[in-house]
Amino acid sequence: MYKNFLLSFLILLIGCSSLNAKTIRLLAIGNSFSDDAIEANLYELALAEGDTMIIANMYIGGATLETHATNAANNIASYSYRKIVNGTRTVTSNYSIETALAEEDWDYISFQQASQLSGLYDSYFPHLNNLKSYVGERATNPNVQFVFHSTWAYAQNFNNSNFTNYYNGDQMTMYNAIVDASHRAAEEAGISIVVPAGTAIQNGRSSIIGDNFCRDGFHLELTYGRYTAACTWYEKLFNKVVVGNKYRPFTVTAFQAKVAQHAAHYAVENPKQVTSLAHLVDDTEKVPFNNRINLSFGSSTTEGAWNALEGFTVGSGTNDLKDIYSDITDVDVVVTERFCGVNQDGPTATATELNMPGDVSKKSFFGNKKQFGGIVTATAKIKFTSLDKDKTYDFAIFGSRMNSTDNRETYYKFSGKTPEDTILYLNISNNNRKLVKAIGIAPNDDGEIELEVGPGPNNNNSYGFYYITALSFAPHSVASSAVNEPVHFSLNAYPNPVLNQLYTRSESPLTHIEIYNYAGVKVMSKSLDKETNFSTNVDYLPSGVYFIRAEDINQNQLTEKIIKQ
Repeated sequence: MYKNFLLSFLILLIGCSSLNAKTIRLLAIGNSFSDDAIEANLYELALAEGDTMIIANMYIGGATLETHATNAANNIASYSYRKIVNGTRTVTSNYSIETALAEEDWDYISFQQASQLSGLYDSYFPHLNNLKSYVGERATNPNVQFVFHSTWAYAQNFNNSNFTNYYNGDQMTMYNAIVDASHRAAEEAGISIVVPAGTAIQNGRSSIIGDNFCRDGFHLELTYGRYTAACTWYEKLFNKVVVGNKYRPFTVTAFQAKVAQHAAHYAVENPKQVTSLAHLVDDTEKVPFNNRINLSFGSSTTEGAWNALEGFTVGSGTNDLKDIYSDITDVDVVVTERFCGVNQDGPTATATELNMPGDVSKKSFFGNKKQFGGIVTATAKIKFTSLDKDKTYDFAIFGSRMNSTDNRETYYKFSGKTPEDTILYLNISNNNRKLVKAIGIAPNDDGEIELEVGPGPNNNNSYGFYYITALSFAPHSVASSAVNEPVHFSLNAYPNPVLNQLYTRSESPLTHIEIYNYAGVKVMSKSLDKETNFSTNVDYLPSGVYFIRAEDINQNQLTEKIIKQ
């Protein structure tokens, strides 16, 4: 199934580069919405069609057009300069617009208004004209084209004063205001290219995915949400229909990709109106929940077979969780009592059978018994649904907060068929190797298991901080049949990006390993003698995106993406 998709995709790409291949250099002067739209997926979408890009984002969170115009006029070096070349993203602090303009002969330079002001036409001027004039005088490409990024409306349930004050708390009011203001402003400023990312998101919301394209009410959901925006940018800039593009992230299902690509395409065709996608049917093949599922809390990783629960407020969730073979199940997870937020002070390396990527282990949901940041979350809860009420399930949980000098013991209480079935305790302070496990938890008659998280009796932190980083769970028969085996077959490739020596580590003995370039051409192949650690020098490989394909002793296969510098 999906575990075989990537290799097939790579092979199909051999020799299929477009005769109309383009190279585009794009500079965005933006904020977190340009981060959502162009820093993820856009480079890969272009590469899949034989095109190449250099992408840069001049980033200041929440920056308005007025902020950018002021910074430009005073040559203020206050930007985070995020640049993607050959698939490798670098971040440089304290950049000025003038410095960025001189770095490349940019083909396109984009502008955008801050989200709360994006539907207020009067907020655009004189700042847009001033900024465009400044940039135009300093751009080194005489044929540079200017772009305006028309962004998206907030989620309908977003509780935000700007949303209420400016748009009456109504999504369609905000959407229509953004469409009107951004297109009128672009025309007034002499900008002929408008990327209708907001219309694409609104199109997507008309599908059965619904109003789930934002992760926190205003930033895009990290998988299909960001993918939708990137598809819109790709089709608009390259003038190529994105429907059918072979690239989709591991974390985006085939149906989500279908919605995203159609949402983007119709937005480019009809940028000022919503095109309904209610007719699109989810024909993704689902499998019974028979293999282990991994879930991270607060991470946005796309490494390995990890599902990400990104939102920590009530109603945030992830549907159709993937198992360790990336096959889609019916199992869902939702937050029913909120956490305080996301902590990023976990370890980047761990020694547990979960074999977590660094981005998983370093991020956690946390809560607090006493007021912190104006919030009290004495306990928090998540619920797993669509489980088989006739089965029982085993859970392994990891939590950590490094550089802690106190005891931050956390309890994990499971309730299903039996209320308060099992309670586990873990001191998460400076933890990088300990798990706690619940065995044989039975769902209630509705196929649900609830997990409550809170401070344990030995927790002596002044705020009563508690944490959950990651968990892995499976039907009891699956988990118990592999007590002495790794929780799952996974592959770590590091460092990534890599310059010369590449190392791989697996908790399942490997029999074969191969490396393919992005065109699907095999560039390295080696048979292994049940080895769990392997290294090879890749200094000879050109810079770019590659894929490692490994096979273990049980003939399981896994593919990991790496970037060669």
